Formats: sequence, C-alpha cells, structure tokens
Amino acid sequence: MSLQKDRIASESDREFTTKGLDPKVLTTTELTAQTFASFFPYTWKFIYAKVTDPTIKAEWKTETRYPLTGRRLYDHWADSATIIGVRFDSQTEYAMLDIDKGSPYHPSNNYQQFKSILQALEDIGLVRPLIVQSSHSEGLHIYYPLWQGVASFGIACAIKACLKKHSYEIAAGVIETFPNTKKYDSEYNGHRLPLQTGSYILDNDLQIIGRDLNQFVETWLTIQEQQDIDLLKQAINEAKANYEPPKDNRKLIKWREDLEKQIQEGWTGKGQSNQLLYTMGKYARIFLGCEDIEAIARYISKTARITTGFQKFCGEIKRLEQKAEDIAKWCLKNHFAWGSKKNESTEEENQLSKTSKSQKAARQTERIERIRMSVDELNKTGEMPTTIRGMAQEIAKKAKVSVQTLYDVKELWHPEFTETRSETSNEASTNNSSQFDLAIATNLEQPENQTESSVTKEPPYKALGLLETPLRGQELPKIAELDFSVSTNQSKEPQKSNQPMWIEMHGRLKPLKSENSTGAIAQNPKNIAANADCFKAYEPSKSEQVSPFRSRIGYIKTLLNTLVLRRGKSVSEIVRLEAELEMLEEMESLLTGNE
Repeated sequence: MSLQKDRIASESDREFTTKGLDPKVLTTTELTAQTFASFFPYTWKFIYAKVTDPTIKAEWKTETRYPLTGRRLYDHWADSATIIGVRFDSQTEYAMLDIDKGSPYHPSNNYQQFKSILQALEDIGLVRPLIVQSSHSEGLHIYYPLWQGVASFGIACAIKACLKKHSYEIAAGVIETFPNTKKYDSEYNGHRLPLQTGSYILDNDLQIIGRDLNQFVETWLTIQEQQDIDLLKQAINEAKANYEPPKDNRKLIKWREDLEKQIQEGWTGKGQSNQLLYTMGKYARIFLGCEDIEAIARYISKTARITTGFQKFCGEIKRLEQKAEDIAKWCLKNHFAWGSKKNESTEEENQLSKTSKSQKAARQTERIERIRMSVDELNKTGEMPTTIRGMAQEIAKKAKVSVQTLYDVKELWHPEFTETRSETSNEASTNNSSQFDLAIATNLEQPENQTESSVTKEPPYKALGLLETPLRGQELPKIAELDFSVSTNQSKEPQKSNQPMWIEMHGRLKPLKSENSTGAIAQNPKNIAANADCFKAYEPSKSEQVSPFRSRIGYIKTLLNTLVLRRGKSVSEIVRLEAELEMLEEMESLLTGNE
C-alpha cells in the first residue's frame, strides 16, 4: 500500500465541474457527467457530509426535504469539500459490497478470502466487478453494474443468501451489502458515490489506476454487459422464496420483563386479583410454553400463593383453583407460546369450525324459506301493504326476521326486483304484454336520406332491460337487434289504442317530422340524439284544463311507474312520494265531490 500512497502523491487530483457553462452546450465532460448521474437515479433522502479533515470519519446527514437533481448531484460530487451519497429505489441496476480496511475479508488481511467472495458471487450471475477504493480509509467498494433493472430487495436477498451459504459474516465493519435487506417501511441504506475525495479506480491487482470519470463510466458500461442476468434472476427468486426476516426480540424481552416485574410486586391493594392472575396466566402460556389448561392453572395457583400481598388483598382465595382454571382456558385460546405459529389448529378445532359454518348456512336457508312463505301468504290473502316500508315491516314480523335480513334478499319481496323478474318472464312467453306503441329510429347513425322507421311495442327502458337503461345524454344502442318490427308501408295507418300515449306521459324522443303538401314525410330529417327529451316533466295539452292537484298526481304517477326514473330514487324518497300521492288523490276526490 506504500506504493499506492507514493503514486497518489505524484498525481494531481482532477476536478470536474459544469459551473459557468451554458446548459445548451453539450461538451464531452457534460455528457460524461450526465451518464454518471444516470447510474444513481434515486435521489430522495440522499446523504451528505462536509469534509474538514480526511482522516476523521465523516458525519453523515440525510436530506429529506427535497430530491437531488442530476445537475446538483454532479456539482456536489465535484466539490472537494462535500461528500455525497445516495440510496436505492424499488428497482436497481447495480449492487455493491463494502469491505472495510479492518475486515477479515479485506485483501490486505486475507487475500484468499477476498478472492473467494468474488468467486462465490459468480454463482448467482455477478461475474465482473468494478472495484474502487472508497476513501482515504482504504476500504473497498465492489460494484456490480447490471444491464437490466432488478428488484432491489430481491438482489439484496440473493447476495445475502449467497454469502451466508459460504459462511461469510455480514455486519457493519466486516461486509455490508447495498442494497440491504431492510424492513418493509424503511429506506435502504445509503452509500457514498465513487471517485470523491480519497476514492480511486483499482485494477484487477488492486492497484490504483486513477480517478478519471470518463474511464469509470466506460468501464461501468463495459462490465454491465457481462453479468449473467438470467442466472441472477433465478437466484433472486430462490432467495426471496426462502427469505426469513430476522426476529426483533427487543420488544419481546421488554414485555417479558414487564410481566415478571408485575408478578414480583404482587398485590398492593384491593381490586387487583383479576389483572394479576391474568398476568400470571399470560406469562405461563407465552414464555413458559404451557400447552394445556391444567399446567397453566397450576402455575397460576402456586405463583399466586407465594406472591406478596396475596393473603391480605386477594379476594379469590376460597375459589382460587376455579378462577385459575377459567383464566387458563382464556389464555390457551387467545395466546400462543413464543415461537409457535398462530395458524396451527387441532383436528378438533377444524371440525368445530366446519360444524359452525354448516349450522350458519342451515339457519340462513331456513330464514329465506320463512320469508318466501310469508310473502306468498300475504299476497294470497291480500294483506300485503302497498308501501315499501309497510311491506318490509309486515314480512319481517310474519317471518320472524330482521328488516336488515329482508334487505339482504330483496329479490324475494321487493317490487323493483320482483316486477323486473316477472316482466322478463312475460316477455319470453308472449309478445302481447305491451301497453304502448312507440316509433323510434332503428339506427341513429344512418345517412340522412334514410326514411325507414322502427316500431316497438315496448318502451325503451323495458326493451333494453333494467341494467341496460341508457343514462342522460347517452345514445340508445342499435335497437334493430331487439326484435323490433320495421314498418315498410307508410300508407298503412297504425292501429289506435285506448291507452294513453307514452309520449303524453314521458315526452318525445325527438321532434315531430314536418309534412309537405302531399302529406309525405319530409326527407333528410335532422339527427337528434335519442333519449334526449325523455326526462322532461309531464306537460298536459294546453286545451285541457288541469288542476294543480291533478298535475302533481300525474307527475308522481309517472315517476313511480317508470323504472328508469324510479331507479334514481332512494327507498325513503319513494315512500314519501307514495304517501304524497295517496294524500293528493284523497284531496282531489273531496274537491270533485264538492263540485
């Protein structure tokens, strides 16, 4: 190493900076700096330290307020008074080992061990290293550039498993791996960037080459192509499948000490028996590993009798054994011995769980059958209320179930579900259930000279089905596929019906077509989106005198009888509208009788 020091003294350190340069001018140094910064893309929570004395260990700080841009990263790296370092993201394109000068694996202490570490990493696809001296302390940073990104935690697991397999110790000051196997909610460890103060590139014989940034970048790009990514990914998958996170026993030890302290202090007053006996039971179950009720109860009884203050303050002396047995049952059920798996269960517990599930399913089936029978009986006797709330209360009372249970099976009794089901079955069995005639365009996107019109015997919201009803502003789908009949003879007059027209109740889908002097329908009708006016309020004919009561009654009836409009109302709103309709009809009948 003395030769290395002499060589360092004979060479002047090169410094790189982009300060004062026009950002638009891309010199060779700038391109190299950009490439170098791209090797370390994760710049959140970067670390830095000020260099006052190279022989003193750096005092690292973490910047959490803002990320580090590529330009700032290079500027800090080129500043001889600052040391900059970065962390890892979820994906990485390199890995690194840190071997300190005092480590038993450092080449100056054991060269053969150092070489064997590099050979071991070849087994997982890390074939070519890039070795640099990390700082004036003469520690080593061994980089493994990759030509393809891999999971940071995955490669950390693979490197750790490989080193553990060959019995190498991973610890601070010995071998540190970057990225490291961290906890889920924490950041990866940070490391200093290469070629800063006291850092140099080393050759295969670990001799200093220099700290030229262009040479470092070229070597990095050359080496990354020689790594075996397929073998590395295979090692990552195996390591992640076998990874076991280290157990943090600090909380466990503190918990055990707290329980022992409570037991040792014993009773200090009245009203402490339940808590103290329970503490003894937890201690016996978790930390002593008692596996049955008798062992836990025996420990509670014996420990309680020799505990301070038992005779003076314990109120459970006469029935201590029974109390200890009750607590033991609870502890055995709700606590587990340290080191055992919580999901382990006996065959008897599994059988009880299956029996409980089957009993629950049987009770649910029985409740559904009672609801169905109650609905049938109320419909047959004519005692079914007309309002939704009344129906729910009457069915719940007769079936002996809760209203919440009824709303879980609304398809058995709720009108919106039962009517939809009955309409579907009626449409499948007959085509004579329609009440209104409606003429609509078969294809709204056809050319303007299209004169044919499609006629359906059902309103669009029924023909399309409940779940396919178009929303406001949406166009109707191609209705020609829904078995609509097409009228080709315009001279044939449609059959008239005594039922009120659908247009009078819901508004027009499109404006009336104008007629010429011969009575023929005008050509080139304007394309107007279907369903655009179907949500207009009901407007009676101007020649018809309608009272305010009757107008409101017509509006509410239209709202309640139209599924596409009724769907937008809650159950409480529907109940309120039904009550209002009933009141208005009574008032109208009274007014009509007075006239």
